[in-house]
Amino acid sequence: MEWITAFLIALTALISAFTGVLLAFTKLKKQMEETLPAKIRRQTNIDSEIIRRMEQLKELLNADRVQIYDFHNGEHYANGRSALKTTCTYEVIRQGVTSYQRNLQAIPISCIPKFMKTLMDKNTVEVRDLEEIKDIMPATYSLKKAQDIKSFYDVILTNKEGEPVGFLGIQYVNECHKTYNTNDKENLLRLKFFIEENLEKLIKK
Repeated sequence: MEWITAFLIALTALISAFTGVLLAFTKLKKQMEETLPAKIRRQTNIDSEIIRRMEQLKELLNADRVQIYDFHNGEHYANGRSALKTTCTYEVIRQGVTSYQRNLQAIPISCIPKFMKTLMDKNTVEVRDLEEIKDIMPATYSLKKAQDIKSFYDVILTNKEGEPVGFLGIQYVNECHKTYNTNDKENLLRLKFFIEENLEKLIKK
């Protein structure tokens, strides 16, 4: 009986040692995968594909500018309230159209409250003529006017839990875009879903 007990103890120790080695190897492998160069390579690949899809949509919709905005918390106010902001993280433009991505960083969402409320409630904001919102959304009007926008279509981006994480913007600066047909909206939704899926990949551990 003693040899059986000794055998079981030795077997248990061997299994424990093997498990420890396996866990250490798994941890090391994960650390190697999550090095800064690996993260940069992964993000660069995803960024390139997002930009390619945005370029395709720009041409399909004959848009002048396509932008992606992310919501984020930059700082906190003195009372501890989150200073929620939005930043333009991706942008493609038609030749001859001015880029505004660098100017659209960390914009407090409290600066465009009516626009944000409409976007949260309806999931989209479609404005066929910017002058239509001059009185009802003056802050958004000024922001869009500064980018030479004549009409735009913004659609909310969500994570897998359905929570808002940003929005996709389609913009026209040379002339107003009057209507979107079924095919236009299907292409828009395809890009929306693609962006949402790939933004999730960038935060996976």
